[in-house]
Amino acid sequence: MRAILEDVEVLKGKVEGVEGMLETLVEIYTDVFYEVKEDYLKKLEKIRKEGDFETFSGIEDLRRLIEE
Repeated sequence: MRAILEDVEVLKGKVEGVEGMLETLVEIYTDVFYEVKEDYLKKLEKIRKEGDFETFSGIEDLRRLIEE
């Protein structure tokens, strides 16, 4: 019985490792198909230069900012 439990733990670790690799592959694969529009990059650069943005430390701060 103990050997079976040890085998199950080993398999569990391997499955978790494979899951992690698959998640990484999916992220890489989907990133290949996304292209950032030049207009969006220009808007982001303008926001960065002007410093015209709000920061928040968590979802509750964001919620308060939106509700104000």
